[in-house]
Amino acid sequence: MTEISSGKARQRLSKLGPLETKTLVDQVVDAIVEATARGEFLPGDRIVEAEVSRALNVSRIPVREALRLLESQSVVVSERYRGMRLMSVDIDGLEKILRVRLALEQLAGAEAMARLKNGEADIATLEGILVQMYAAADAEDSFGVAKLDTEFHRGLCQLSGNEVLVRSWEPLSRQLTIIFGLATLRKTLKSIVAEHDDVIAALREGDRAKFDRLMEAHILEYTRAVDYEDLVKQLRQIEANRKAV
Repeated sequence: MTEISSGKARQRLSKLGPLETKTLVDQVVDAIVEATARGEFLPGDRIVEAEVSRALNVSRIPVREALRLLESQSVVVSERYRGMRLMSVDIDGLEKILRVRLALEQLAGAEAMARLKNGEADIATLEGILVQMYAAADAEDSFGVAKLDTEFHRGLCQLSGNEVLVRSWEPLSRQLTIIFGLATLRKTLKSIVAEHDDVIAALREGDRAKFDRLMEAHILEYTRAVDYEDLVKQLRQIEANRKAV
């Protein structure tokens, strides 16, 4: 496994831009998630509290709290004698995430379609997010597409009007942003965004069986088409070659 050195952490995190007006803990969380989604930190990398603290020029307290939050959402994993490491993207782990996500989003779609049919909901929010996704793809902003992809699916869950469902889905959101971000390194941004046109069309049509089939393809088949383990190996090799020069 690759340990993140303080110098490399600073170099990688320096690309992330200034921190926004959020709690310091949220800012640290966002910085770690973004670096991982961009492939600058890699699944399996060791995260050292003191080094992240120095890289972000913050005390160790918000970093510690951020890591605890990320651990509660399975973005980082605490291993005895090995410390904190970023989530794995092995096939078995991904399948578990995807199947839970599929069940939640198929239910969200069913409840959203019922609300749309009864005039209790409006699909405009999802359409607005999709417009932003296309703009991000045009700008070749891969992390922007990944963040908006997460926001789109959060919006789908919210459209259901089922707050229990939303609370069940939310802990997956940061893992999904990382998965979506890594996918942009293997798939074209336009193809990723275009998949969401079909989701909106299926919601409008209101055919639950058709929607369920579409979501199975969207969540399971399209994600399985990316070999995440091979991608991480390639990124590690690129990093090793860079160090050797």
